[in-house]
Amino acid sequence: MAKRRQKNRTHKKVSEEELSKIPRSMVIRLGSSLRNHSLSQLVKDFRNVMQPHTAINLRERKSNKLRDFIVMAGPLGVSDLFIFNQSESTGNISLRIGKMPRGPILQFKVNTYSLVKDVRRILKHPKSVGKDSKEFLSPPLLVLNGFKMNDVSNHEKLMITMFQNMFPPIQPQSTRVSSIHRVLMINKDADGKIDLRHYAIDTKLVDESRNIKKLMNSHHNLKKNLPNLARNSDVSDLLLDPYSVGGITSDSEVEDDAIVEIKNDTAANLKNTSTPETANSETANEEMAAKDSTRKRAIKLVELGPRLNLSLMKIEEGLTGSSKTLYHATITKSEKEQRELQKKHLFREKVKTERRAKQQENLRVKNLAKEEKKARRKAKRNGGEEGEEGAEGAEGEDVDMEGQAEEDESSEDEPEINPDDYENDSDLFSDIEK
Repeated sequence: MAKRRQKNRTHKKVSEEELSKIPRSMVIRLGSSLRNHSLSQLVKDFRNVMQPHTAINLRERKSNKLRDFIVMAGPLGVSDLFIFNQSESTGNISLRIGKMPRGPILQFKVNTYSLVKDVRRILKHPKSVGKDSKEFLSPPLLVLNGFKMNDVSNHEKLMITMFQNMFPPIQPQSTRVSSIHRVLMINKDADGKIDLRHYAIDTKLVDESRNIKKLMNSHHNLKKNLPNLARNSDVSDLLLDPYSVGGITSDSEVEDDAIVEIKNDTAANLKNTSTPETANSETANEEMAAKDSTRKRAIKLVELGPRLNLSLMKIEEGLTGSSKTLYHATITKSEKEQRELQKKHLFREKVKTERRAKQQENLRVKNLAKEEKKARRKAKRNGGEEGEEGAEGAEGEDVDMEGQAEEDESSEDEPEINPDDYENDSDLFSDIEK
């Protein structure tokens, strides 16, 4: 059987080291947000924004907790966690962005949001893209606007760093311009609110005459009628007269500011295809390459959605609610209060560590007792005498009694759940006294 040919030039294998450096994300929803259909659709739309390195078909259950996803994020190589949640008491929607495996985690309040279907309704010419379209084969280009790296607070620097590490970095020397199909713009206004917009990049060649392009579009679109050329005496009237096919421009035409020059690989291809038989035409090839090496393209951004308006509320050191709070938007603490909370936080960590060590010791003692009982039973089986059946019946009763005793011991050695360890308050160390 013939061996299947493998494409090595166009299908380059990515090493494991490079794959491990690619940021992978997981977008989930917890709590009462599972009953909010609009928020569930927002989660699906946000997963499309984070494509292709995200869990697009992830399904949550009502019994799932945040710790379940944190535990599974390690084997799956997830580096960023996006958590949408809706408060049962106030109905406010929050978005938490956490860095695996130990944090930090940024908590935003979702002021307003719009779904993809809502954005499509307000656009005159929306762009239809599917879940498996070419636009989602590569990560979007991240654009940060309104953020200042100089003379800013530490929490804003941390927020900028978190945004920058959501997608793989772009290498200008190796990244192909044609591989970038989307743009994710994060804008910060003067009030500190953050607007998130998602666009698709649409490019068109502008070297051709507009009259020719209109004639070609009318040919491809069967609903449009062909222009009336009865008044034209020559083909030059169609090419040179701007009013022959309907005016110079229209509102849908692109502006000159959106026209850029993109270099192609035509010159390199022409040099590689030159042979000794065509040595005399090298000058013509070089002139053609210099002419076609750059082409003018008009770039237009078409919004895909969704839209998000966020406000940063707080930053926590860890991923759980009982971790230290690094920043809070509404609550400030004095140095004395910070020192007191620091002592209380360290004491709680010490108690938790001691309780965990005690549980491990109890578990070790219980396993040793089980091994000793198994060894005694095995010795009784090997040294059995007459009347073994009756002895086995008595031993079975002893085993039942021992099993019941083991259940009682296991219930006593189970770790105690302290509600104070899982509280999620909004002060400096998530330990506000009420």
